[in-house]
This record gives sequence, structure tokens and C-alpha cells, in this order.
Amino acid sequence: MHSFYSLSKGKIKTAVLLLVIFLFCSLVPAEVQAEADSDQEHRQVIVVICDYLTIDDINRTELSNIHGFFGKGSIALLNTNTAGGRNRQNIAATISAGQVALSPTAEPLVFGPRETIKGEDPMVLFTARTGVVPEKGNLIVLDIPAILLANKSAEGGAKPGALADALHKKGLKTAAIGNSDIPSEFITNRSMAMIAMDSKGIIDQGNVSEEVLYYDPNEPIGYRTDYSKLEEIFLELQPQTAMVVIDPGDLVRLEKKRNQFSEKVYEQERENILREYDDFFGFLMENTDLSSSIILAVTTTPADGNFTNNRFFSLICARGDGIEEGLLTSPTTRQTGIITLTDIAPSIASYLQAPFFSTSGRVWEVVSEENNLTVMQNIQERTIFTSFLRPLMVKGYVFIHLLVIAGILFFMFFDPQKARYLLSLPLALLAVPLAWLLLSLLPITNMWLYSVLFVVVAIALVLFSLLLARNRNIDPLIILCMANVFGILLDTVTGGYLQKYAVLSYDPMGGARYYGIGNEYMGVLLGATIVGVSLFVQRLQNHTVFKYLLASVTFISVLVVLGSPWWGSNFGGFTASLIAFVFTFLRLLRIRIRPRNILILLGVVGILCMGVFLLDYMRPAELRSHFGQFAASVHQSGFSAIKEVVVRKISMNYKLIRSTIWTRVLLSSLLALGILFYRPVGIFKCLLTKNPAIAAGFSGSLLGAFMALIFNDSGIVAAATAIIFPSATLFYLVLREQSNVTISKC
Repeated sequence: MHSFYSLSKGKIKTAVLLLVIFLFCSLVPAEVQAEADSDQEHRQVIVVICDYLTIDDINRTELSNIHGFFGKGSIALLNTNTAGGRNRQNIAATISAGQVALSPTAEPLVFGPRETIKGEDPMVLFTARTGVVPEKGNLIVLDIPAILLANKSAEGGAKPGALADALHKKGLKTAAIGNSDIPSEFITNRSMAMIAMDSKGIIDQGNVSEEVLYYDPNEPIGYRTDYSKLEEIFLELQPQTAMVVIDPGDLVRLEKKRNQFSEKVYEQERENILREYDDFFGFLMENTDLSSSIILAVTTTPADGNFTNNRFFSLICARGDGIEEGLLTSPTTRQTGIITLTDIAPSIASYLQAPFFSTSGRVWEVVSEENNLTVMQNIQERTIFTSFLRPLMVKGYVFIHLLVIAGILFFMFFDPQKARYLLSLPLALLAVPLAWLLLSLLPITNMWLYSVLFVVVAIALVLFSLLLARNRNIDPLIILCMANVFGILLDTVTGGYLQKYAVLSYDPMGGARYYGIGNEYMGVLLGATIVGVSLFVQRLQNHTVFKYLLASVTFISVLVVLGSPWWGSNFGGFTASLIAFVFTFLRLLRIRIRPRNILILLGVVGILCMGVFLLDYMRPAELRSHFGQFAASVHQSGFSAIKEVVVRKISMNYKLIRSTIWTRVLLSSLLALGILFYRPVGIFKCLLTKNPAIAAGFSGSLLGAFMALIFNDSGIVAAATAIIFPSATLFYLVLREQSNVTISKC
């Protein structure tokens, strides 16, 4: 009886427990259940290669599917930097690696089942080369050993195929469909399939053979994509794969054969191809569940295929799950509407929930923007205009700088009385960097208008400094130096908008830097700060406490903005400035620098620099700047990461010293200053002896320029822009002295 009672009691408990679980599950909100179910849905990313598609094509409303796709999606300009040239094979290798990579072969050989190469089975050749036996239905990249070897020995050690490796670890499959072959000319162009390959050179499924083409002798390009076949293969593979790379190829074929057609035939054929592309986008939109999929349209090559002098961005657009109308951005660039090739792999992997690490690429974000096409076009126009203008304006500035130095020296030696008429020229040299910064406030894309306004603004700044000056000997210099410092700092802490479009700043199409303070303005900031502070200390001779307090606050403010990863993000500039500022401040205090003190100061500098590294490294990976990423690389790879950076800095500086026009500025300035030590006799020595603060600023600026040369990738550029301020300042002071307007009686 007792056992029966216990059994009944146990059944009752079980029944009650099941009832409670049932009631709890039934009370779970429908939204939570739907969200849990959606996590189990089959997510998919479809990558459509649209090389040679332009913004003008996208804006054509008659191409309704293309226009609608880009207009309702999130778009961005795409920087196409690779570890080599900006060609399709290097671009595909870079996307697949998630960091800059290259493909050493002119055109990688990609084959599927039922294909042959010179009568041989490519699958057998692949196994012989790699030791890997492909599974049935696999596509293979026959050149994978050469690709991996080239990247292993190249800078960065990229691993093409890393994206597909991450997906395979998650149990997901990849596929590639279509090609840009020209069979009639025995040209294979299947490099874009590499985006879907893993590091073994395997693509799970797809078809990149000539089976997806048809031949029509009446068509100008002969072979065309068979869209019915392409669509059939896509529908077959869609349920089985997580990432599909599609290369329609016809625009590429047209561009490759462009010189064979008249302009009229070319335009007609391009129009026909665009309409087929438009229909294909309509097909994809109709047959893709955008609640659990993302379609990416990527143009890796611009309309005319010309990357000369980094004049062109490519385009990318994402449409689908969780993506609204707007612009893409990423922590890599920190610029709305601009991302890089290396951001694509982390973003795809993140959406497909596959763990993926990249030393350079980050997951993109969407910034809502109703007029995304218009905004993107404006960004492109301004960026390209600035990039076009940069070499012209900078070379002009350098030429004028050399001319001013030569002219002043000539008159100082041969006609000192006329030299005073050149007094405003050194001031103009100091005003130019600020003038370029201020002109970025205006959305100008006309070269002549920009040039006229540039001259007007530069002259206005010089006149402004003279009008405000109570002491014409020093005040104009202080005003211009500190105006440069204040302008750069203010712009940096408010987002760096002006530097994005300034002639003397970085070029996002070049891709060396996208945010913070570039080496050009870093040099300006370093030189202007030291010279400006030193002149101010000299000016306030009777205000001992105030002048040193102001000097220390200015130095610290510049260091904070330069070194902070969320503002200036220029570690080389921070290190160079820290050394130069400490040296200058001690000289201003008239503290003698002994060998033991140098070791102590270097120790303090090292600790502060390490602190900046750790500060950035401790931030979330997606928020780190480039030196936080470097710290992560050191943590992961050890000494090899440090060695790689050192070698890169040395090789970059060596290359630039031989080629850049800034070398002439640095050398001519140093030569001119050397001449001033000896002629006119006694003037330069008098200035430095009777004005110790100016002497401290002069020596501190020279040290800062030298440190910038050592610690920065493009150190020669930073050193040259830094030396402009002490050299122009001393020429101005010497001219004033020679004109019998003394600064301090000798």
C-alpha cells in the first residue's frame, strides 16, 4: 500500500511539473519564440560582382531594379587597397582573407567538374599539387599553393580563404557561379570565385565553366552570360549554401574588348548588358527571403578600369536582413559612406554567426540616410576633387616655399634694404596649412574657384595677424602658429570633418589613413605648437608663472589629442611630440639636460607610450585604432609583428625620402638655416642669445622634426611640415632684425 502511494505521489509530481513547463512555454511572448526560431533559420549572403557599374548607372530610374536595390539599401564607397596592385585577382584574395592580400598569378585558374586544362583533369592536378582530394561537386583553385606562399612571405602574412575557413568551421557551405571568360580569345577570368574558396583552395559547389555562357556571333562581345542557366544553378544551390558569389561577367567582357568597338556600338552593347543586369537583380529580389538573407552588390573595378594615382573608389551596397536605407561605415575608416575591402569578410562572417578575426577589417555598421545616393555621390565628388587637387597644390606650396627662402637669402646678401619688402612672405607660409583647413568648410569642386578662395583666405589670415598684433616683431607669428594649433585641435575633437577634405591631409582613396590627424597636419601641429609656445614665453617675460602654466597646458592638450585613439590616433606623432615638448619645456625653464636626466626622460616617455598602447588595446576590438590593433597583433604573433612594423617604417621612409617632394622642403630649410648661422654676420647669433625662449623653440622644433622622421611611417612628410614653422619664423625675425626693428636689443 505504501509503495502504491509513493508511486502515485511520484506520478502526481511529474504531471504537475509537466503542466508547469507547458504553462510557462505557452506564456512565453510570441516575439521571443519568433526570435528564437529566426536564429535557427537558414541565413545566407549572396555576393554579386558588378564590376564597371557606375554611380550614373545606379541613378538611372529606368533601371528600376538596380536603382531600387541601391536606393533602398545601405551603400558605401569602397577602398580597394590590396597587398599588390588594384586588380581583380588581388581584390578577390583580399576579400577572402579579410586583410590585404595578393594573388601572384596573372589570372588564377579555377575549375569545376567536367572541365579540362590542356587535356588534363584539373582535379587530378590539384591533388598532385596540394595533397587534397576534392569531394564530388567541389570547385578548385589550382594556384592555391602559389597564392598562399606569396602571402606568407608578403607584408602582413594574409591567409586567402580565411573567410570560407570560418564558415566551414561553422558547418556552412560556399558556392561560386559565373565567370568573365572570353573563350574566343582563350582568356579565363574567374578570379572572383576565390572569394568563396577556403585556404585549401576548395569551393564547395557551383559552376564557373563555359556552361554558364552562350555564343552569339551577332553579338559584339560574342560570348554572353546565359542568365536562364545562371538562375537555374542559383535556385538549385540556394537552399544548400550560406554564401554564394555570382559573377555575371558581361560588363567585364565588354571592357576587355572595348578598343575593338566604335563608341556607338560600345554604348549600345553596354545598354543591353545593363538591362540584363537589371532583370537579374529583379530575379534575385523575387527569389531571396530578405528577412534571413543579405544581398551584396560589389563593384571592385571603376567604370574605366583606371586606378592611376588612386583616383577612384569602387562601390558596395547591402540589402536585406536588418539593413535599412542608408550608408555603410566601419571602425576601420570611421567615415560614413566609406569602407574597405577588408571589412567585407568580417561583416559576412558576423551575419552568418561564424567567428572571424581580422587584423585590419571590422564589421560594418549602417547609418540611416534617406537620400543615400545623393549623399554618397557628394562624398565621392569631394574626395576625388581633393585627391586630384592635392599634388597640384602641395607642389605649388613647396615651390613657393623654396622660392621664398631663395629670394630672402638673395636680398639679405645682396640688397638688404629691399629685403624688408619680403616680410609678409614668411607669414604667408605659416598661414597656408590653416587656409587649406578652413576651405574644407565649403563644398567646392571647382578648381579655379578653390584656387582663388585659397589665395584670398591666406592673404586674409596674414592681414588678420598683422592687424591684431600689438608687437609686430612677435605677435603675428604667435597668432598664426596658435591659430593653426587651435584649428587642428578643434577639428580633431569634433570629428575631423575639415581634415577629411583638406588638401594637406590624408587621402581615403590611398587608404594609408582614414581618421585622426595625418602626418602632414601632425607635423604642422608639432612645429606650430613649439614655435608658438616659445614665442609666447618670450613675449611674456614679466609673467613667469602664467607663461609656464600656459605652455604646459598647451603641450599637454596637444599630446592628449594626438595620442588618444578616439581623436588624433597618431602614435608616432604622439611619441615625437612628447620627446620634443619635454625637451623644449626644460629648455624654457633653463634646466640643464644632463645624460642621467636623458635616461630618466626616456623612461618616462616609454611608460607613457606603453600606457597609450594599453589604453587602446583594452578597448573592445571593434573600437580599437590601428595601434590598438598592432598591440593585439603583438599579443598574438609576438616579435614578428614588431619586426614587420619596423621594417615597414624603414622601407617606407627610405622610399619617400627618395621620391617625395617634401624632402626638398626639409633639406632646403635646413640648408637655409645653416647659412643663417654665418651670414649676415652676428644677426642670427644675436637673436638666439638675447631671446633664449626662441632659441629653445628652435632647437625643440628641430628635435621634433627628427623624432617625427624616426617614429612615423611617412616621417619625411611630418618632418618637412614641422620644419616649416621654425624656419619661416626665424626668417621673419631675421628680416625684422636686419630692418633695424629689434626684438630684443643685442
